[in-house]
Amino acid sequence: MLCSPPLAAQPVEAPLSVVPTEEPLTLRQTVERALETHLKTRLNKEKIRESEARAQQAWAEINPTVTFNANQYNRTINLASQGLSGSNLPIPAFVGPFYTFDARVQVLYTFLDAAKRWHIKAAEVGKLVSEQELELARQQVDLLAASAFVNLLSARHAQQAGLADLALTNKNLELARHQKEQGVAAGIDVTRADANRVEQELRQAGLDDKVRRANLELARLMGTPLSTRYVPDESDFPAVEQGMTAESATQEGLANRVELKVARLREEQLDKEISAADAEDSPKVGLVADYGFAGNTPAQNVFGTHNVGLTLQLPLFDGGVSEAKMDVLKSQLEQTRIQRQDQEIQVEQEVRSAFLKLELARQQIVTARASLVLAQKEMTMASDRFAAGLGTSVELVDAQAKLARARDAEVQALVAYQLAQVELAASMGKPELIIGGNKS
Repeated sequence: MLCSPPLAAQPVEAPLSVVPTEEPLTLRQTVERALETHLKTRLNKEKIRESEARAQQAWAEINPTVTFNANQYNRTINLASQGLSGSNLPIPAFVGPFYTFDARVQVLYTFLDAAKRWHIKAAEVGKLVSEQELELARQQVDLLAASAFVNLLSARHAQQAGLADLALTNKNLELARHQKEQGVAAGIDVTRADANRVEQELRQAGLDDKVRRANLELARLMGTPLSTRYVPDESDFPAVEQGMTAESATQEGLANRVELKVARLREEQLDKEISAADAEDSPKVGLVADYGFAGNTPAQNVFGTHNVGLTLQLPLFDGGVSEAKMDVLKSQLEQTRIQRQDQEIQVEQEVRSAFLKLELARQQIVTARASLVLAQKEMTMASDRFAAGLGTSVELVDAQAKLARARDAEVQALVAYQLAQVELAASMGKPELIIGGNKS
């Protein structure tokens, strides 16, 4: 069973309400504020720091390492276990306890390691990938902000159209009441006009709620106080498609879309990782040197000693680990190439889809405006007929409904056109074409 909300039995004195502030807002301001606070840009800035640290780590792996070791032991040795005692050898089977001390600094530098050099190059490309991903995040935030801005603008336009319909409804209600007092109209005409008013007030409440929700969405996107009411700039977006064809816009998209740049850089990075895996069985040459003091204790029989030499490591067989690693990386590289090729097709599809939406929206705008002019004329004629006692309230309500639908159709067509422009700019990888037209 549905229950209606409880109504207050007695009026309660409400506290003084704070009237929400209204702040004018341009699209550029919206984008700039969103870029400062949005999660996408903040996370990708940290990813750049991470990739820079990975590059530093890769470089550090080829730098010389310096270590200091010191030890003091009390030792015993079983010489018999090493074959150094017996009846024919004047060597005791057990020696000790005795003390040994050693403290020294060791330097190790592997100056020839092809695999690590390739890892450095891959890490450098990874840093470029992170930078491009930040640019991609910025563009995504640009488009989110533009869409939220358009949604608020359209909600306010619909709200204004609704207020005009409500004012007309109240005017028709007054006309019906006047006609009834003059004996020209019946009570049903007043009732019908009053019912239309209630319906319009309910519709207006929904339109007001859409404006509030659009404000909340925009404020949340920009990271500003949610209680602020924004008044978006009414200036139109520039015509992005002017002087362009679907083919030229597709070429722009293939050249500018950051997703494709990221995919190409990932291919380059994986290619260098494959080279690194291939170089795992290459010779590694290093220099090792140490100097320190050895004796029984730090103060007994202490002499300075050193070691200097070269090391050569030549992997002969690793069980097939490097080959398996290369196969994994080659498969990942092929997957990235397949995805990039699909993205290129997706770019063309998005560009052509945006052009189709723009064409449809332009046609809808022309049709909606022509329909609005006719609906206004019909409303005027119905109102004049009813005032003269020649028409009925049914004609009046029907004409008003047509006018409301025509106003709504015009708003929706304008919104569809603006969103299609945003979509076209996004498909071309150039959101600045939209933002640049609304400078603060």
